[in-house]
Amino acid sequence: MSGGGSGPRVGCTLGPPRVRCIIRCLLERTGMAQFVFSLVLIVIAIGAVGYSRAKAKRAEEGKPSRAAKWTGVGASLVAALGFVLLGTSFLYTQDEGEAKALRSFTGELVGSKVEPGIGIKAPWVETVTFDTRNNVAKFSDSDSGTTGNSIPFNDKAGTRGSMDVTVTYAVRPDMVEAIYKEYRTQDMFRTRLINQDIAAMVRTVPSRYTTVEVLSKREEVSANILEALEKRWEKWGVTGIQVALQDIRYPEQIMQRFENLTAEQTRAEEAKAATVTAEQEAKKKLVEAEGEAKANAARSKALTPEVLQQQYIEALKIAAEKGQLIITDGKTTPMINVDGAKK
Repeated sequence: MSGGGSGPRVGCTLGPPRVRCIIRCLLERTGMAQFVFSLVLIVIAIGAVGYSRAKAKRAEEGKPSRAAKWTGVGASLVAALGFVLLGTSFLYTQDEGEAKALRSFTGELVGSKVEPGIGIKAPWVETVTFDTRNNVAKFSDSDSGTTGNSIPFNDKAGTRGSMDVTVTYAVRPDMVEAIYKEYRTQDMFRTRLINQDIAAMVRTVPSRYTTVEVLSKREEVSANILEALEKRWEKWGVTGIQVALQDIRYPEQIMQRFENLTAEQTRAEEAKAATVTAEQEAKKKLVEAEGEAKANAARSKALTPEVLQQQYIEALKIAAEKGQLIITDGKTTPMINVDGAKK
């Protein structure tokens, strides 16, 4: 939002804020002209009052005529309006998220105000409004209501492309005086600094990257544009900067080659992932096999002759308890089982 001598244009709509809006319009559009106009109204009212009184004196029996009465009433209303306009010519309003530069009728800066509310100024001092809330500069060929068209650039290989970019920023209220001295209005500040710098950085930063890098390293390109803008705007109190690259366009054949390259890289990454998975499965099976082999070896090592002999004796006892007769010479391994009756 920018303001000239009479401040920004404010539209008043129906509803509860209507009265406040009308008051704001009245106060914002005051200045030297209103001051002079109010004085003229007061002078006219004084003249009308004098005329009505003189008319009344000349009337018969001292009773004023109807015309004299209405002249007096009209003069009073004009005088009241004149005093209202005179009083409001000393006032101005300021909303949240605004800062005002105060300038004399000669254009000289005489101060600024950053706090919201109603302020007092001389009638010949005008206000220039600056919006200190988030401002958006959007460059795109496809969207309506943009700041400008897509920004063209040349990459490291000299290939020409274009970018849709949106930059969000805010102005520190305490920098309004410095901005006014250099640019006079916020519109000029946007046009000559903000928009030009955005276009310059979008043209400069991609020249450090190849075509593939511009398309694949979008976040890095965006971060470098942001860093360049922060350095450029620091002395002007521009803060809260955010850069969003909406779209990056190259000629159709280049975009097709990039898509093919991306598809090949995706397939290569998938194959690599499958290989890694297979290797991990093979390692897992190898570890399991080694563990099983170690377990078998441990079990074999634990079967000493003494242990085997004890297991043999235990087996004989179990067979005897079941009424089985086992004939063996104690040396051979085969056993002959003969069913026997219990005694």
